[in-house]
Amino acid sequence: MNTNSKHNSATFINWKRYNKNGQIELTDFSSKDNFIIKGNNLSTLRSLVQIYRGKIKLICIDPPYNTGGNKFNYNDNFGHSAWLTFMEDRLVVARDLLTEDGIIYIHCDDRENAYLKVLCDEIFGREHFITNLIWRKKAGGANDSHDIAVEHEYILAYRKNKNGVYKIPLDAKTIASYKHEDEKLKIHGKYKIKDLNDPSLSDSSGLHFDIKCPDGTVLKANEHQWKCNKKTFEKRLKDNRIIFKKVKNRWKVYYKIYLNEQRGKLNYNTKGKLIPRGRNLSSILYNVALNKDGSTDIKNLFAGEKPFSYPKPVKLLKILIQSASKSGDIVLDFFAGSGTTAQAVLELAESGKQRQFILIEQMDYINDVTVPRVVKSLNLYNSKDSFVYCELQQDEKSNLLRINRGVSSKSKTFTKKFYTLKK
Repeated sequence: MNTNSKHNSATFINWKRYNKNGQIELTDFSSKDNFIIKGNNLSTLRSLVQIYRGKIKLICIDPPYNTGGNKFNYNDNFGHSAWLTFMEDRLVVARDLLTEDGIIYIHCDDRENAYLKVLCDEIFGREHFITNLIWRKKAGGANDSHDIAVEHEYILAYRKNKNGVYKIPLDAKTIASYKHEDEKLKIHGKYKIKDLNDPSLSDSSGLHFDIKCPDGTVLKANEHQWKCNKKTFEKRLKDNRIIFKKVKNRWKVYYKIYLNEQRGKLNYNTKGKLIPRGRNLSSILYNVALNKDGSTDIKNLFAGEKPFSYPKPVKLLKILIQSASKSGDIVLDFFAGSGTTAQAVLELAESGKQRQFILIEQMDYINDVTVPRVVKSLNLYNSKDSFVYCELQQDEKSNLLRINRGVSSKSKTFTKKFYTLKK
């Protein structure tokens, strides 16, 4: 940490701790705590970089889209160059916060998407661009559009240096397709079957061989093209991975695919624990979640009320978080909004995947929406977790940092401790 940084003296005040029951006494905190911070996000990021430089595994942000409206309670009507400068200042600092295999996801729409990508290419490097995810946010209609019905938004994805994107868990529909059981159930899981014959494959002599069926019938090599060579077939047959079935009085050959296997093998981590099979995140997020799901998520917590416009769906954030972080990692959102990112982290913790969240939000609704939502989420999941809340002290007129004026000794003590946190 650079203790000589001009930003090092920024003071944080109004320190509190919250759990599922609401505010509780804050006596201490550590690098393992979750944080919600109220303050200008650029100033706060500059303070955080002294503590979390190179320690944030994932950044998910949903910045103002510069649409000319004010949906997000920020200035959503920047001039084009002003908006790019606004984003550049924050993204430059954000890059310093990422781990070497850190990932950043940035939500945007058509208006600034192309320009934002060029900006990110400059900050993160074109070689570190992963993809431009397309998220379907509306299911048809989109009558608020003037001409073409726009049903999607974008999520730009960049890595800092190394690859840090992971497979995400299989969805319920995929898991349900594994219906059959055999003696391998306990470790390999259930299985599904696929036709071994596939004439659509590129022709190869090694994929043509005779197969003898249980009643002695021979399936001729010149009439079939199998998905594996003879050696692999015999190995599968010996291991009870081949099934013969008569379909309309004709023999067909199938092979088993087990739920827990990846390319026919079980994978274990360094501790000897089985690694569950996953799938790659698709660049088109078509049937993940819609805008209306985000509204439902927040209404379920606020007794049917909707205290925030256009909250992102928890399910969308969960998938993004799963794709780029693991248990023990830190997830940062410096346009926190209603706090969807924190709720997604807490929901994932139900499955034992405990991550840490840091939220930054400058608007006053942080105390009416963001903090209450995260408290309600802790209660919803009956979580034993908690979070620490604090505010970046600022001058109300100039919006400049007001250093240590009239600050309580408790805030000074906690601020000093905050700057010395070690992950």
